[in-house]
Amino acid sequence: MKIVNAQAIPIRIALKHPFTIALGTLTHSNHVLVRMVDDEDRVGWGECTTFHSVYGYDQKSLYNVLTDYLIPAVKGLDPRNMADLHHRMDQAITFNLMAKCGIDLAAYDLVGKADGVPIHHLVGGKRVDCIPVTAAVGIGSIMETAAMAEERVAEGFDVIKIKIGLDPQGDLERVKAVREAVGDGIRLRVDGNQGYDRETALQVFTRMEPLALEWIEQPLPDWNLEGLAILADRLETPIAVDESVYTPYDAHRVITAGAADVVNIKVPKCGGIYRSQKIAALCEEAEIPCFLGGCLETTPGTAAQAHFYTSTQNIISAAEMEGPWCYVDDVVRDPMDMRKGTVKIPEGPGIGVVIDEEKVARYRVDF
Repeated sequence: MKIVNAQAIPIRIALKHPFTIALGTLTHSNHVLVRMVDDEDRVGWGECTTFHSVYGYDQKSLYNVLTDYLIPAVKGLDPRNMADLHHRMDQAITFNLMAKCGIDLAAYDLVGKADGVPIHHLVGGKRVDCIPVTAAVGIGSIMETAAMAEERVAEGFDVIKIKIGLDPQGDLERVKAVREAVGDGIRLRVDGNQGYDRETALQVFTRMEPLALEWIEQPLPDWNLEGLAILADRLETPIAVDESVYTPYDAHRVITAGAADVVNIKVPKCGGIYRSQKIAALCEEAEIPCFLGGCLETTPGTAAQAHFYTSTQNIISAAEMEGPWCYVDDVVRDPMDMRKGTVKIPEGPGIGVVIDEEKVARYRVDF
């Protein structure tokens, strides 16, 4: 089995509502699909995505890296040999993990289709049939934030993630308003997206602790492991990291520094399923749980996330994989099954969903 060709396809689909975090606002997808073909004309699909103000490169950069470096590097390789695949990508260009994710997922999809099994069968098995999913609430006014949270709870979600990090006092008031609106039975997490300094974070989150948060995610800049360790030591609420961990080496540094009680693994950010499972295993050795974060993927990326979640022992709690339901359309024939805040694991071969190539063509953009 060999990879004979691949193509990077940037797509642009509008969000139903703009999504604002401390580092910027999204209005459309920033995704690139990877269409990979093997020597028996089977087609595998992967998806990668970015957010330039968070990750430092945009959709065009993803497309260029895939087209100029990564796709040429993997042609002729056996997609079953994932270690070799990643080694060749690393030789072709350093960093660029989000672009490498597109290759990783497409290769897993190819192998699953060749064997007639879902990806989770290839990477560890299935420990759950359905995944609880969070509902994310972006930065808005106090009334808007509380109303959005109430709406999502009414839809069946019981874990709400609130974006914060632009206005410390306003953040406190918005989180209080959400807790009052949804009651004590709903789990709340907050995500600062690096928007705080150490002193302000300690003041604000000390006052926020009575609101019974599941955890506080990335309140400080990614490099400030010392500050994160201080927060983890002084606060009762667990500290989660996201932007501080891209690689197993990053995870090791965070563990050694005592900078996190829980680690957010995003499959695109960490370079695909292969690398993400290495991070999860390292954290498991250190008895630090992980949770599945999201990058507002469309269905191909979300389906791959689902396979990672169900096959990885150290992933806990609700997953942040609501992306497909945030867009006005998608690139698959049949959407994944979302009911009352849970998503069913796809059981078809590979990623388990069927790509609609007419929709791919419709939402494709050219550079």
